[in-house]
Amino acid sequence: MTPERLDSDSIGSSDGFPHSNLRSKPMWWSPFLCGALAACGLCVLLSLAFVCGRWTAASGNGLAGLPTSGLGLASSGMPAELLRATSTHGTTTMAVCTAKMDEEQDGFFSLDYLTGDLKGWVYYPRTGTFGGLFATNVAEYLGPPGKNPEYLLIAGDIIPPPAGANIKPAASIVYVVDVRMGNFVAFTVPWSKALKNAGAVQAEPFVPVGGDVIRPAIGPGAARKPPAVKANQNQADPNDPPDNKK
Repeated sequence: MTPERLDSDSIGSSDGFPHSNLRSKPMWWSPFLCGALAACGLCVLLSLAFVCGRWTAASGNGLAGLPTSGLGLASSGMPAELLRATSTHGTTTMAVCTAKMDEEQDGFFSLDYLTGDLKGWVYYPRTGTFGGLFATNVAEYLGPPGKNPEYLLIAGDIIPPPAGANIKPAASIVYVVDVRMGNFVAFTVPWSKALKNAGAVQAEPFVPVGGDVIRPAIGPGAARKPPAVKANQNQADPNDPPDNKK
């Protein structure tokens, strides 16, 4: 008998089973191992970037000498003057906001939708009381509240005129928007820092400084007049036809 030809790829071994003569791939070719090494390298790079960023934030922008623990301004990386802001909030019948009176403190203001009463209070730290009291009624400038009135109340900063008069506008202007009619009126707050420092009560009406129509008139008879700067003052609307202007 002619002996069977043995396949070169199936050479027997001591255990009696054929083995391939192909060399096994080295371990470093394993996809799992390569992925793990890549992930470790990425983690190292991210850690170095984080450390460098923290060091730069702490040493730059003049914040190196400020505390970085707790909730200090330095830890947020934002200057103190950018964190100062007024706040406002409203419901279906009332709106409130805060407004800057001077460089030391804010005032608290409220608007009652049902009555149209706009009021303000300013706290005196030296006396521990509310010594600044201000009030007006926006219905004199925006018209009667009507049924289901809806307003917006917000304040913005202004630069008061130079020192001279004892009573001058505070550092804020208060805006009242009639959402349903689409117009607004603005008020300043007569304020005396000297009276505040002396602990004297100052109770004054808000000073109206102007207003206008926000929502444009559309259609015949839809023209609206802007709010009067003074109570019961009539002003012609530029959208009115010439024969309707007074």
